[in-house]
Amino acid sequence: MTTQIGNHFKMAVPLRLRGETRAFYREALGCRPLASERAELDLYEFAGGFVLGLLFVPDGDALPPQLYRQATWLELKTEDPNALRQRILACGGHEIKADDDARFCCQAPGGQVFRIAPLAGGA
Repeated sequence: MTTQIGNHFKMAVPLRLRGETRAFYREALGCRPLASERAELDLYEFAGGFVLGLLFVPDGDALPPQLYRQATWLELKTEDPNALRQRILACGGHEIKADDDARFCCQAPGGQVFRIAPLAGGA
């Protein structure tokens, strides 16, 4: 199963969540870790070439996870949304209620919000 995203994105994540966050992006989403010249920056490549930068900051410097729910979500596209949903939940992601009841929305361990959509024919 592959996961795609349409835009570049970099975000701050509390340092205490680094292990959970790495498992979420590597195992649940199947992203490929990329080399980074900065110890506090993890880079992950999604299918299609999108690169996500996660800047790990001291816990007091990042938004609390509940505030990320009010931020813009990003859409992840996959050929099997149900299978991705199960992998996300198994790797520490949490389902959240959003404006779009037709799509599964989740929050990653660092607080980021995603909406899951099908690759083919999805809007």
